Amino acid sequence: MNLCDKTQELISGYIDHELNQQDRQRVRVHLESCDQCRAVYDDLLAIKQEMGNLQYPECEEAQLDKIMKEPVAKGMAIIGWFILILGFAGFMVWQLFTFYTEPSVPFWVKAGVFLIEAGVLLLLGSVLRQRLIALKTDKYKNVKF
Repeated sequence: MNLCDKTQELISGYIDHELNQQDRQRVRVHLESCDQCRAVYDDLLAIKQEMGNLQYPECEEAQLDKIMKEPVAKGMAIIGWFILILGFAGFMVWQLFTFYTEPSVPFWVKAGVFLIEAGVLLLLGSVLRQRLIALKTDKYKNVKF
């Protein structure tokens, strides 16, 4: 690995002030004497400056609120919850008849799986309950900015 390769690996750290003093001096001295590495340095510095100047469009609160309250989005959320609950319930029923009635599965495995499933059901139920309560009782849902 020649000196230019080593220097070019350090140029990004040099630009970001991440190098120790020894490496920083080594890069600075090499950049003063090597046109090829100086061109790489200039290109990376220009890219960093351009990236810093980028402006991202911001979504206004009203637009975000409109997107969230759009009938299609609300309908998809309701359908998504319904499918999730239906799928999970179907899986639980299937598992009840296959996994829990299988005599070769040890009791401790059945108990562990049951506890995990019960925990997931409780968490799902609590999130669903909180969302329904928030939907009905949110006193700030009609506040306009």
